Amino acid sequence: MGRPPLVVVFVAILVIALGELGGAVLSQLRPATARWAAARVAANPQAHGLTGAAEYDETVRAQAVFATEAGLSFFHTHAEGTGLVLFFAATLVASLVRRRATRAALYALLTMGALFPLGYLVYAFAVLRLGRDAGVEFAEAWVLTPLGSSAILGLIGLAVVLASPRGAPEVPAGR
Repeated sequence: MGRPPLVVVFVAILVIALGELGGAVLSQLRPATARWAAARVAANPQAHGLTGAAEYDETVRAQAVFATEAGLSFFHTHAEGTGLVLFFAATLVASLVRRRATRAALYALLTMGALFPLGYLVYAFAVLRLGRDAGVEFAEAWVLTPLGSSAILGLIGLAVVLASPRGAPEVPAGR
């Protein structure tokens, strides 16, 4: 069985560790996170469309705080999963893909795809900086879509190579 490059293994472990850290921080610091997010909304009233009307502003603030917490929560859960997917898929690439250029391309796509959860951190902070809708749109357009597409292309590429008669190695008789 082959071994993926150490940088790929490092990224997989780092993403998993960051996901675990994000979950621990969010579970222990949820009230402090909500207060901080509400303060960021209040400090940037134009981006959030605050009007000075208490009832309306409270609804807008609550939605922005919820979106920020959701981004942090999505980061936590996706980081744990994508790190494992990268490790598993990269091990398959190392073990079963013959062509060096194909391996390199798959490693690059899969590693970039494993960084997908970082898009949810961008999402959480962009909501506070740009407003809820603009922040979500920014994160989706510039981080989540490109990194998610990379993950999908890497996994499809791996599946195509493995399904190809020349892509996977032959298993010796008697095994």
